[in-house]
Amino acid sequence: MTSTLNSIISQLILLPTSLILLMIIGCLLMASRFRRAGLTLVLLGIVALSVLSMPITAHKMIRTLEHQDPVDPHELGKVKAIVVLGGAIRHEQPEYASDVSSSTTLERLRYAAFLQNTYDLPILVTGGTPSSGEPEGYVMQRDLETVFRVPVRWTETESNNTAENARLSREVLQKEGVDTIALVTHAWHMPRAKKAFENSGFTVVAAPTIFHMKPVKGIMNFIPQASYLHLANIALHEWVGMVWYGIHD
Repeated sequence: MTSTLNSIISQLILLPTSLILLMIIGCLLMASRFRRAGLTLVLLGIVALSVLSMPITAHKMIRTLEHQDPVDPHELGKVKAIVVLGGAIRHEQPEYASDVSSSTTLERLRYAAFLQNTYDLPILVTGGTPSSGEPEGYVMQRDLETVFRVPVRWTETESNNTAENARLSREVLQKEGVDTIALVTHAWHMPRAKKAFENSGFTVVAAPTIFHMKPVKGIMNFIPQASYLHLANIALHEWVGMVWYGIHD
């Protein structure tokens, strides 16, 4: 399956496209003789959109993925390298005259820089061109070295998804005799990423970053908000990804 087709199928399953399609189908049915079924689908779409946009829902969804504890410093004594996963880039930013790391990637780079400064471990960055432009790996290396003043030992630039991150990172590090790694990614991404890297032959010490610890309080918990729909969509994406990885293990 091509990456483009994979992306199209993914977006049809995820938010908000899936709910929009549900409501469109409902409207078409309402215009025919299946008015009751159509109305049911439209109302279901509206309710689902509202509920998934609520902070209380999105927070509970994302927390189902963040069950990995922060890294144990004692475990890092076994580690031979830090591997940082790309989380997208922003293309052609005029103030820099280049591509730059997205906020998601910067959060991962910041934690990798913290670990490198604390434990003096070499870093591998991994990320290709799932969209376009400069490979994520090169952008990540530049940001680590110029913004965080942290050296990068290895740069992998051909991978376009988490499974490829794992497989191609393994190819690079196996030549260096590195089997045990500290894997840096978001806490919500860690279950899928850790499984992929273990399947590729690594012994993985999970080093997750950015936990959603504090839920919204009070009535605002139940007020739909666009940012929480995005958070719910991240959780849904990870659930779908873990099912996909389970089928293909």
